[in-house]
Formats: sequence, structure tokens, C-alpha cells
Amino acid sequence: MPLAAAAIPERLATVYRRGQRLVLAFDYDGTLTPLVAHPSLAHLDPISRAALARLAAMPRVAVGVVSGRGLDDLIGMVDLAGLSYGGSTGLELELAGERLLSIDALENRALLNTLSAALERRMAAYPGAWVEKKPFGFTVHYRNAATDCTEALRTETLALLEPHAAGLHVLDGPLALEVVPAIERDKGTALHAIVAHGGAEPATVLYAGDAANDAPALAVAAELGGIALGIGPEPPPEAVYRLPDPAALGELLVALAETLTIAHTRSNVRPHSENRSENTIPICSKNPRGAHDS
Repeated sequence: MPLAAAAIPERLATVYRRGQRLVLAFDYDGTLTPLVAHPSLAHLDPISRAALARLAAMPRVAVGVVSGRGLDDLIGMVDLAGLSYGGSTGLELELAGERLLSIDALENRALLNTLSAALERRMAAYPGAWVEKKPFGFTVHYRNAATDCTEALRTETLALLEPHAAGLHVLDGPLALEVVPAIERDKGTALHAIVAHGGAEPATVLYAGDAANDAPALAVAAELGGIALGIGPEPPPEAVYRLPDPAALGELLVALAETLTIAHTRSNVRPHSENRSENTIPICSKNPRGAHDS
């Protein structure tokens, strides 16, 4: 991994040794997993899943995954208990098993369903393109469409959305357009919620993401004095550190789990002098230093 990113495990271990808590949050598609032809094929590597589980089990470490996927879909793909989850680009949260949802998101549901249905009908003109419906938004995917149709598809999609522009956020993703309600909820607010849920004590935050909808969370991580880690060839400009792909992030997760485990183990081992009982009386040599040798 690049030198700057290689320093991340030790940086986090240093603050962890001081007793500070850590918040480690990640996007899913394109970050924890490679981008694939269909979202259902984006399976989390078992080694990365094991590293996330190991990190989440450590004291003073909170692990979260925040995605454009619907919350139930995301939880099913990650398949780990003990994590915080943010679905629908931060509109849905699950923190310690408690579901949190903005009322504003519910109010926009009817409009989003109408627009997604209209776009589904139009996708017939663009073989390979399709609409992914989500609980509080949708994504128009054109990764598998002919490249010479891309501009026309985007133009037609944006034209249909334009009359409702005031109530929508349209985000560019990797060969996709993500549409969510224009309310004050995003991956940045989701990250703030995950950090706050862990308590009022100071925390060092790491967020890793690859796409435009990760920009708010990357900005929050940087504002909090943490680590804004971009993944892939073109992460948002808010990323300060970068890794080339999800495989490199997987390697970092394994290294981080190992480094923090060592830091935690050492912090629990007290020096021998500290373990001595206060009532212990030192045993002196029969021939203390300075006595005459026979």
C-alpha cells in the first residue's frame, strides 16, 4: 500500500494506546467490495469480514458501514452483528440494533416511487441499463449499457427529474445516477450519528469511500481530525489518504486488526514491579552488596 496509507494502522494504534476510542466507518460498494456488474454480486471477502468482526469486538472501537443500499440489503450483505449501519445514503440508520429514520424521508416516498417507475419504462430503450429501487430512493445503473448510449440515457433521465429538482439530490456514482430526497441527511450526518452514539469521549475517526456520495463523510472525518481515506482511481477530492482498490483496503483492515490487538494486549500487561503486592517484603541476599567476601 502507499506509504501514507501504510502509516494508518500505527497512527490509530498510537491514539488507542492513550485510551482514546476509535470510530472506523466504510462505504460498501467500491470500497469494501469491488464494483461489479450487479449489486447482488458484490460479496464481501471473508478475510475482510473477519477483520471487521475482529475490530468490532475490541473495546473502545466502533465499526460502521454506510452505503447507498437500502438498510436491510446492506445488513444482509455485510452479515455482521455489533456494527453500526447507515443505509439509503444515510437516510436509514441502525445503531446498536435500534432503527432510526427521518420523517422527511417518508414524505418523499410516493414521488420517488413514481419517478422510478417512469424511468423503468424508459430503460427499455437502453439495453443493459436498469433501475435499482430502494426504500427511500433509486439508482439508475448504466454500467452494462452500450457506451454510445450513455449520454442520451443521462440526458433523458435528468430531463425527467428536472421538474422535481428542488426536492431531489442527484448524485453521480460509478456509471450510475443515484437519486435521493433533498433533505439534510447524507453519509456525513450518518457518520456524525455513529460517532455520537459511542459516547461523548473524544474519538479518532476513519472513513473510507470511493464515490461522490462519500464526500460528506470524508469531509466530516477530516473536520474531526481523523482520516479521510479515498479508495480507487478517482475518489472525491475530500479524501486525504488514498488506496488503489478494495483489495488494498482489505490488507489495511487485516494489518489494523493485528496492530490494535497488539496495542490492546500490551496495555493490559502491567510491568512486574506494578504487579507486586504492597505487602510483599523484598528478600535480601545473604551477602548484600558491600559485604566482605570470604
